[in-house]
Amino acid sequence: MKGERSHPVATYLLLAVNIGVYLYLASHSENPLVVDERWMMRLGFVKESFYSGAWWQPLTNMFTHFDLSHLGYNMVFLAFFGSKCEELFGGKKTLFFYLLFGALTTATSLIYPLGTISAGASGAIFGLLGADLIANRGVYPSGVWTSLLYGAVFFILAAATGFLAHLAGLVIGFIAGYIATRGWYAEEEEDETLNYADIIP
Repeated sequence: MKGERSHPVATYLLLAVNIGVYLYLASHSENPLVVDERWMMRLGFVKESFYSGAWWQPLTNMFTHFDLSHLGYNMVFLAFFGSKCEELFGGKKTLFFYLLFGALTTATSLIYPLGTISAGASGAIFGLLGADLIANRGVYPSGVWTSLLYGAVFFILAAATGFLAHLAGLVIGFIAGYIATRGWYAEEEEDETLNYADIIP
C-alpha cells in the first residue's frame, strides 16, 4: 500500500516500553507473575484518582499490565497489528495512533464503578487493528464491508474482557484509518482512468 517496507522500529519501541514497564513493576512486586495492586492503582486508570490529580494515568495505563499472561497476549497482538500498521502508515503515525487510541479508549473507564482499575494495551491495539483493516479495504472483496466483518470477528473472539475499550478502539481505529486513507483508492482509480485515456484514441 502506501507505507514503506522497513523494520517496524515504532512497534519495537512500543513493545520494549510495555515489557520494560512490566519487568520493573514485577521486580518490585511480591510475585513477579502478578503486579501488586499498589502499582496498578497508581499507574492503571482509576477514575477517582484521576479526578484527584493523577493526570498521568490516561498515558501510563496503556503501558501497564496486571500479570504476565495479560502482557503476553497483548504483546503478541501488538507485534502483529503494530507492524502491519507501521507498514501501511509509517512509524510516526503508528506511534501517534497507539497513543491516541489508548487515551481515547481509556475514557470508557469513566462509566465503571468507583475503585475499578483499567489497564493494558488492548484498547490501543484494537485501534491499530481497525486502522489496518480499513486501510486494506481496497484489497478485500466487498471493500469496507469485509473490513468491518473481519473487525467484528476479532472483537467477538476477544470480547470476554475489556468489552467497551475493545469496541471503542475498533470504532475509533476504523474512523482514523479511513480518514488517513481516504485519498488512497481515489488516486488509484484516477490513475487507472488516465491510463485508459492514454490507450483509447
